[in-house]
This record gives sequence, structure tokens and C-alpha cells, in this order.
Amino acid sequence: MVAMARERFQEGVKYYDAKQYEKARAAFLQAYALKRHPAVLLNLAQSELRSAHEADAAKHFDLYLRENKEASALEKQEAEKGLTAAKTRVGQVEVRVEDGADIFVDGQPEGRSPLPAPVYVSPGSHTIEARKAGQTANTQVDAAAGRATSATLTIGAGGGAAAAAPASDTAAGPQAGGAAPAPEADQGTESVEFDTQGGREPFFKWFAHNKVAWIGGGLTLVGIGGAIGFSLAAKSHYDTANDYAEQIRQKATQDRIASPCSAPTGEYINGCNKFSDEEQTGDQFKVLTFVSAGVAVLAAGGTVVYYFIDSKKKTEARAPLLVPVIAPKTAGLTLQGQF
Repeated sequence: MVAMARERFQEGVKYYDAKQYEKARAAFLQAYALKRHPAVLLNLAQSELRSAHEADAAKHFDLYLRENKEASALEKQEAEKGLTAAKTRVGQVEVRVEDGADIFVDGQPEGRSPLPAPVYVSPGSHTIEARKAGQTANTQVDAAAGRATSATLTIGAGGGAAAAAPASDTAAGPQAGGAAPAPEADQGTESVEFDTQGGREPFFKWFAHNKVAWIGGGLTLVGIGGAIGFSLAAKSHYDTANDYAEQIRQKATQDRIASPCSAPTGEYINGCNKFSDEEQTGDQFKVLTFVSAGVAVLAAGGTVVYYFIDSKKKTEARAPLLVPVIAPKTAGLTLQGQF
């Protein structure tokens, strides 16, 4: 289910970035049904705000701010902006009824009293209903965009109807009754994590605070720099050796000597020794080039491996479970859990 939720979430991100907000909303709804994750909820609310589902957007922005206490300052700011924009387009209804009653708005369940937040509804007339112990009470409210009202219901001993009408409207905010402002310019979906890396901390975020990773990164850079420097030095000495070899070859051609450096004599000794020294030095730098490249590869690979070992986010420990196992010729218990 987590894999399916991640797939729907990524589809939602794709549609959101393409400004196909209705499709993004549908994808995020599916993802949230599979995995109730704050990142999904926030992106769902943003998509609803931009696809003319303002009441749902206000409900989900409000829910995000109440439940996601660990959200960053930027995430809270974006959620508050979205909630403010949505509130100017919808009405708010505070439902007052005894505790433990199931609340319905236009036949759709909203939760059990006391509700943690107002009910957000589109402008117009709505039916508020409370049900408890087989008894019901209901009333009508007229909601206006950007304004708040209340509905008080009393569930009578005999299952009576509504006992109170909506209270007088009060302004919902400084922009109440005015034209709804346009949503903030699209910034792309929120850069919040939704298990997109198997529960791991993003690599660069992990790298920024991990000193062991700094060592691996430093060795990688040193290895790359050394490989480049040593390879250039090797080329320089090989080029000098080739120059000596060409000079020796030209003189040997004039003197009609086939292999002057196999047993150099006379004037060939100095030139052949210089050729040999330059070639050997080039070979040494060539070896150092391969060593440096190897250091870079090992350091980079080690850093990546360490990332996969160290960056796994801690998950909430779950109590071990004893599960019965029954199969042909087999019976027993298995212990499942995280240790």
C-alpha cells in the first residue's frame, strides 16, 4: 500500500507541475486514502485550492496545521496562506451539540462532537444534522463566503428535531465579505518528503551534516584532482621521451645503426639515458594516475554505501507480534516485529 501511495503521490506531483490541478487532486486523494502522510495532505489541499474545491482545501489546510506539529516554518507559512485564501471563498459553521454525537453536513459525515475545527462549506444553504443513540436533530444554515456562523442542536429525549437556529453571523477575518484573492503564484509542489527514498534522508541534506561523509567527499575530490594532475605530468614526460627518441632515430638513420639504445656507445649514451629516464618517470606518473583514480572511486563508492547504511530514518518501534502458523505437517508460532 505504501508503494501504491508513493506512485499516486508522484503522479500528483507530475500533474501539479503541469498545472493540471483536477488530476493532481484526484491522484493526491488516492495517495492519502492509502497513506495518511502530511506531505500528501498539504499537496492535496494546494491542488483543491487551485481546482475550485475551496471548502475541501480549507478543511485539509486546517487539518494539516493542527496535526503536523513538526512542519517547518516554510511549510506552516504556505499552509496558513492557503487556509486564508480558502476561507475568503467559503463559509464557516461552528457546530454546538452535546459530546459524542455524529455530525453530518448535507448527509456527509464530518466527525464526532466536539469537532476540533469549524465545518467549512460552500456559500449557500446547508443541513446540519446530529445523531446519537438512535436520535437525531437537524437545522438549516445559510453560509456566506468569508463569514462564520454557528448552529446549535439539541438531541431531545424523544428524538426531537432541531432545538435552535443558527446564531448571527460574525466576520471570519479582515477580508470577510470581499472578493476572494487569487491564490499565491504557483511555486511547484511543497518540497516535503513522502517516503520517496525508501524512508531515507535526502542525500545532500544528509551530506551537509555528516562529518564522515565530508571525509569521503574530500577524498573523492583529492583523488580526482590527483588523477588529473598525474595524468598531465605523465603525458608531459612521455612527450619529452618521444622527442628524444625521434632525435636518436634521425641520427641513427644517418649513421645506419638499427638499435642505437640497445647497447649505447659514444654520443648515443647521453641521449638514450635521457630517453629512458623520461619514459620511466612517465610510467611512474601513470601508476600514480591509476592510484588516484582508484582512491576517488573507492571514496565515492564508500560514501554512497555509508549513506544507505546511515541515512535510514528511524521508524517508530512496534510491539512484536506472535502469529500462528498452520500448514500441512507444520504448526507453531512466528515472532514478528522490529528489533
